[in-house]
Amino acid sequence: MIHTPRHANPPQLLVRHKDRWTRRFQEIHAGGLSRDWATKTARQALRAVLYGFAHGKCVYCEGALGVTAQLDIEHYTAKSVAPERAFEWENLLPACSLCNGSKGEVDHGNILLKPDAENPETYFWMHPDTGELEPHPLLEGDQIRRALETIRICGLQRAALCTKRLWMFRRVSRWMDEIADRGELSDPLIEEWKELSDPRSGYKFVFRHVLTLRGLQILAQRDRDAFERTPNRG
Repeated sequence: MIHTPRHANPPQLLVRHKDRWTRRFQEIHAGGLSRDWATKTARQALRAVLYGFAHGKCVYCEGALGVTAQLDIEHYTAKSVAPERAFEWENLLPACSLCNGSKGEVDHGNILLKPDAENPETYFWMHPDTGELEPHPLLEGDQIRRALETIRICGLQRAALCTKRLWMFRRVSRWMDEIADRGELSDPLIEEWKELSDPRSGYKFVFRHVLTLRGLQILAQRDRDAFERTPNRG
């Protein structure tokens, strides 16, 4: 989970129809009606722009949308908690169906880290043997609670997810070991760097985590800056 700035503008359909779509959902919610929260047109418009929001990845687990799981239109504050915010652009995020399903309609009271508005990367540490996330050792009090609750609410200790993080940890470690052994960057290692540093590459948290552990904070920051400055795309 990393900082994902909100570069993308709301789709024009949302700008034009937000009030009408919101009233429709409020009526559905108030009446307990068994109807979709959004029309097909609304969902298509939101999915189209949200897909590129985090470079095609889930903002919580960083899994590739459409590969790890399908894209869900995620409400940071659940639409059942705040029906009036169901179509508020700043409340909408792209999430995989696994993270969104784990989060559900929980009323987290803003304890959940919000990746477009703050930097979740500073809240976590990764266990090198299990791939599990832990609160960063420098955190205190409320920050520890936010880290733990974010992990719990989004189900970020899923076995498959831990395995993928561990795979990325080992891949980046191997890449760095090869550079140390060779004493130079060969063409294959340069190509691998391009792949790892691509904004669309998954598990950026792990990539930067390994670079930082190896004392290469400058490279980690370079990747961070490139990701945050690159306009979101699919």
